[in-house]
Amino acid sequence: MTRLALRYVLSGLIGLVVVSGLLDNVQVFGMVSEDSVVISGGGGIFYPFQGKSGFNGVVQAAGKISPQERLGVELEFRKYETELFNAKDIDTQSYFVRGIGQYFFRPHGISPYVGLGINLAVNVFDEDEIEKKRPSVNVKRGWGFGYGIMGLLGIEVPMGQQLAFFAEGRVSGDFQLTNYESRSGKDKLTIESLSGLTGMGGIRMRF
Repeated sequence: MTRLALRYVLSGLIGLVVVSGLLDNVQVFGMVSEDSVVISGGGGIFYPFQGKSGFNGVVQAAGKISPQERLGVELEFRKYETELFNAKDIDTQSYFVRGIGQYFFRPHGISPYVGLGINLAVNVFDEDEIEKKRPSVNVKRGWGFGYGIMGLLGIEVPMGQQLAFFAEGRVSGDFQLTNYESRSGKDKLTIESLSGLTGMGGIRMRF
């Protein structure tokens, strides 16, 4: 499973490099040429709706398609405890690849902004812990594929021409598909909610 997660993260990193390169060298749909690529990094606290809070980390590459609009791709990692198969406080790590768009209310200076993202994910969890708490469930594997949507509200504060600080509040609707074997021996597919709230901050660099 570690190899699968690493492959997933590496493919996302390659995607970030390719996207940032294209955004830096290709001008399409009226994209501004000055400081058109924005690289962000940050982290904070993730609060699952079902479970105990943990932490997250985000890396993002975005391009300005207008002075107030950005499109990009981001990678996110979360580590937290959540409820799976009606078993509480299961250790979980989530790896996301997300397409994201942002709209800034002011083209320059301090600006609030909103954003929307659509993501795919690989979620890794402790299947032994689930089966210990729910003996009637036989989990097929300790990971599952996920999908979801995310909305955010943030503020960006410039700290010079190339750097800016940002703070965001996010709400996400995330779901996971997982196979398991019931007590009767039948294979079943379940959809688990991994939704929650995130508060985070970080640094942005313009190129």
